[in-house]
Formats: sequence, structure tokens, C-alpha cells
Amino acid sequence: MPAPVRPAVLVGGRLLDGRSPDAVVRGVLVTDATGRIAAAGPSAAASVPEDAYRIDATGLTILPGIIDCHVHLSMRLEPVADQIQRSATDLVVRALDSGRAFLEAGVTTVRDAGHTPAGIKRAFASGAFPGPRTQVSCTPLSQTGGHGDDWTPSGVVLETQVSDLPPGIADGVDAVRRAARLQIRAGADWIKVMATGGVLSAADTPDASQFTVDEIRAIVEEARAAGIRGTLAHAEGTSGIKNALRAGITSIEHGDLIDDEGIDLMLERDVPLVPTFNINFALMDEGRVARGEVPPWAVAKMRYLFERQQNNFRHAVERGVRVVMGTDSFNGMYPPAELSYLSEFGLGPFRAIQAATNEAARLLGLAGEVGTLEPGMRADLIAVSGDPLAEPGLWRDPARIVFVMQGGRVVADRRGG
Repeated sequence: MPAPVRPAVLVGGRLLDGRSPDAVVRGVLVTDATGRIAAAGPSAAASVPEDAYRIDATGLTILPGIIDCHVHLSMRLEPVADQIQRSATDLVVRALDSGRAFLEAGVTTVRDAGHTPAGIKRAFASGAFPGPRTQVSCTPLSQTGGHGDDWTPSGVVLETQVSDLPPGIADGVDAVRRAARLQIRAGADWIKVMATGGVLSAADTPDASQFTVDEIRAIVEEARAAGIRGTLAHAEGTSGIKNALRAGITSIEHGDLIDDEGIDLMLERDVPLVPTFNINFALMDEGRVARGEVPPWAVAKMRYLFERQQNNFRHAVERGVRVVMGTDSFNGMYPPAELSYLSEFGLGPFRAIQAATNEAARLLGLAGEVGTLEPGMRADLIAVSGDPLAEPGLWRDPARIVFVMQGGRVVADRRGG
């Protein structure tokens, strides 16, 4: 069992609370024995318990913990020869390993976008294993031959059978209703819908629309009826994005080829965009390609999408679409780099931080719990060396995140000295 939470006080650092770009210089942040923030602000305004232990944050910027709304804890980019050796146990071990690595990198909350069972979120929540606060979607729902169908032209299906990940391939309104109910029964907080083709799937293209509006609407209805968090749509192609929006989807993932009509729908319905730039760079990484971790067809599709997504994202931002951080990160990837990409591709350094903190918390239904540094919020926070508003590129460097706290417990302390 984890050790009891001990009150703490962080002193000497700049406080960037996720709500305002105006940092509190030489601020003080106090946590209590329940793992929540007791005070945050100028040193003169903070009351420090006598038994609190002191953490010197001089030269650091203290921010809310990063919230990544699109990860795949149990997945990894790997050659086919390795994929066919995966067992259910391998996937569980991988998910636990990813959770620990993401947490130590400063990602204190995640939404898993597919192929991770609900038992993983329970393992993290229990404290038996270190990992982020986790919401899961279990198995993504896909039409036959869609982005979630692991069939290959040879007839081999690259899918590991996991008892608590129900099947997700379904066709027709009645069948997708049942598939959605199976995920809900298995403990899904979200239902993931493959509304278009994708990059890593062998049998389709990102432009292809998948599932009809009626099919997606049935999935949305089931999620609402069950009272779970919501629905998310893998949606890269223009028509599929709009189909998902018209059906009432909660968030659009990727959104590579969104057009003005799609943006109009997002603005009208206040649906956020989760762009996931991190995976795009991974899919074009020369080392990964040389090792066979990324198949040739995926490289070609990613190159087709790469500049289009950046241009469309900038346009969506200019028009006022809400942006939430998601990375599509697999085991072995580094999620915080996404903040640098969001800033560089049009969001700017402060709004990128908001996308990874309070906007992400809002999407996940956790706005009263995490995402800002305010009294009463859970003490999920990180400290980085330097000023991320002046130097947004620091998010690409793992050495710059030197301190991580989750629920008042110190997860990682790399301050030196």
C-alpha cells in the first residue's frame, strides 16, 4: 500500500496556475494530508502547517500536472514479427509500464483511447501500481474493414485476445448498440468510435468515412443512457469528421482534414479538437521506419496528411475551436512534447498549457478536481526548469521536468543537489 500523504510546501518557484498567463513570482504552494492543495499564491498569503516538509523550487516553474486525453497504454509501435508474439499478459505488463513512465514524465491523468482494460485504471487508482488517473474506452468500435479491424490482406488478424476487452467490430445500428453496451459492461468510461480510416490500418485510407451517422448516433445514445463520460471519434477524413459531429460525438481526435463546415459544427456544438501531433512525428521517425516498427503504407499516408493537418489545425485555432491535449502516445513515447507542437503550430505557449490542464480536465469531467493550482484541487503538479511561456520548446526535453507530484505524493524528484 502507498505511504500516507504528508503535508508539503513548495517554495521559491514561479506558480503558473493554468488559468492565467501571469505567473506568481516566488510563490508558495501548500498541500495537506488529504492530497489536496491547501494554499497557492504569494508567500505572504500562504499559511504553512508546522509538520509540512519543505521543497525548494527556486528556479523552477510549478504547473498543474499534464492531462493527456488520447493515449494507448497497452500498445507499442513494433514490427509484425513482434506483434504476433503478444499475449494478454504482455499487454497488461506493457500498460503498467507505460503508466509508470507517463506519470514520472509529468502526465498525472490520461484518457486511454483503446485496447486497455478497465482493470488497469483500477490498479492505478488503488495505489498498487504507480500510474496516472485513468479513464478507459476498452475496445474501439469499428465497422468491418475499418480502422479498428486488424485483418490484413494475408488473412491474418493481428489482434491479441483479452478476456475483458470485448469485440468492437460491428455493422448496422443494432449491432453497434450491442457493441457499445459490451464496452460499457466491461467498465468503459468512454466509447471510442472509428469514424474514418487511419494511418496504421492496412485496408483503408484516412479519407474514407466509416460508420453512418445513424450508427454513430446509436453509439452516442448508448453512452448517454449509461451515464458514462462520453464518446470520442477517431476522425481524420473530412466527411467522417462531420458525420461524427452530426451524430453528437463528444470530442474529435486528430481532425487532420477538417474543413470550414466541420469547424462550424464544432463551434456550434462546443466540441473540442484533440489533434495528436506527437504520433505523427513518431510515424515518420527514420529509426522507427528502419526497424520495421512503422509499415510502408503508414509512412506514405502520414506524409500525405502531415502538412494538411498543421494548416487545418491553425485555421481551426484561428476560428476559435477549443483544443485539448492528446498525443496518441504508445509505450516508449514521450507525451509532454505535444505541448511544444501545439504551441508551434498555432496555439501559442500559454494556450498549449491550458489545453493540457484545465481544458483537458473540462473534457474529462474533472474540472473540479484537477487541471489548476487552486485550494481544494487535488495536488497533481509538476515543476519544470525554466519558463515554458518564454521557452515552449523545453517540453521536448525530458530533463526539464524535474519534479512530479500526484495527489500530494512525490512521484519523481530530479532537482539535483
